[in-house]
Amino acid sequence: METMLNYLLQSAIALLVLYLFYRLVLHNQPGLLFNRLYLLLTPVLALTIPLLELPLPFQAVLPSTDVIPAIQLQEIQVTGYNSTAPATAPLFTTGQWLLILYGVIGLVLLFRLGMQVIRIRTLASAAKPLQSSGTEATVLQTEGQFPSFAFLHYVFLGDMKHLSAQEQQQILSHEMAHVRLRHTYDVLYYEILTALLWFNPLVWLMKEELRNVHEFQADAEVLANCQPQEYSSLLAKEALYMAGIPVGSYFQKPQVFRRLRMLQLHGKPVSKARLLLSLPVILILLVAFSSSKVSADVTTLVEEPASLTELLVMAPARKASTPIGEQKREGIEPAAATANAATTEPAKTVKNEVKLAEPTATPNIATENASSTEKPYTYVEQMPEFKGGESEMMKFMARQVRYPKSAQDAGVEGLVVLSFVVDKTGGLNEITLLKSLHEDLDKEAIRVVEAMQGQWDPGKQNGKAVPVRYTLPVRFAIK
Repeated sequence: METMLNYLLQSAIALLVLYLFYRLVLHNQPGLLFNRLYLLLTPVLALTIPLLELPLPFQAVLPSTDVIPAIQLQEIQVTGYNSTAPATAPLFTTGQWLLILYGVIGLVLLFRLGMQVIRIRTLASAAKPLQSSGTEATVLQTEGQFPSFAFLHYVFLGDMKHLSAQEQQQILSHEMAHVRLRHTYDVLYYEILTALLWFNPLVWLMKEELRNVHEFQADAEVLANCQPQEYSSLLAKEALYMAGIPVGSYFQKPQVFRRLRMLQLHGKPVSKARLLLSLPVILILLVAFSSSKVSADVTTLVEEPASLTELLVMAPARKASTPIGEQKREGIEPAAATANAATTEPAKTVKNEVKLAEPTATPNIATENASSTEKPYTYVEQMPEFKGGESEMMKFMARQVRYPKSAQDAGVEGLVVLSFVVDKTGGLNEITLLKSLHEDLDKEAIRVVEAMQGQWDPGKQNGKAVPVRYTLPVRFAIK
């Protein structure tokens, strides 16, 4: 869900940039064919650019994240049973409700489009065919107060008794231009697009811009056979006549005043520099989103891990013989101690603070001296093992851990994450609290780890016992 929202946000930003470029640079310019293609391809580009990734030269030199790798133990889950009756689970989650709303509105818009197409087909069946000199369109005379419009290969002519024969021919030429330029396919394309992306207002604005370009193109076709002054007079006469079926291409539209302004630009040369400016804009978007992917990947590892397992295991220092002290020289600071890996639990939990607790176990002098001279490893040939194996460790934890009553009464539940080092003698030291949840829950998790003292066999590297760091997530949940 979060990935989809992030993708939609990026595509919306890309569409906003492309739309602003159109309004500032291409809007009301004589390059009508380019404007039409730009408006048709812009939504596709906006949806595609966030999915692309350019091989940027600076990707390889991004700094490493300050995360200490550690071996991830299986998560321990502690369940407490609430004395009150459990609340009834909601029928749908918030995300599911939003998805249902999106689908319902999209289906309504598609249904409306289908009804409009059916209405046009019904109108075509009832209309009277007229003789036309060309074979590129079927000309139909409608009855009633329908305006003149074009749809696919049909041209519907409304009541034009108040117009002269020359003006009627100009309207017919205008609608024939819509058929010849296949504007209906553009309209249907954008109607489907707005049904899929109805939540983005930019799609609706660009649909109207494309409709305007259609009218400008059809007007330019008419001006090939008449004077601009005569055609301008016809547009002014029909300015207040409104359309009835939205999916058609109409002669009478409210944007008639913009059409009058565009008639003044007819015949002027197209500025190629304006058209070429779109290329660097698209390139900048590609570079921007490619670099944001890299930054997002780094941030995800530190601030918003998909899971603690992924954060800690995917860290770059999984080399078999590289202790943390060596990794420091390679760009990873042990002092970070994965503090950046803290995340916030749901609202019902107490506010979390990432803090590094002092080691609670009291190692002997020999252990302290060993720790001062040898940093713990993150991965060795023979890993430390709880006596009896991991299954015995889970049983041991299940017998030891308890859900503090104070935390149950407060309804606190969530995740506590600990880190500890199995030293060369199999003892536990450097017991560190990486993620805090509640004072009593933190103490309980630390107590259980301390209870494992003396239950481990040390890890070995090249046949020699070495210290190894582990992390242990403990999840507390109330039922």
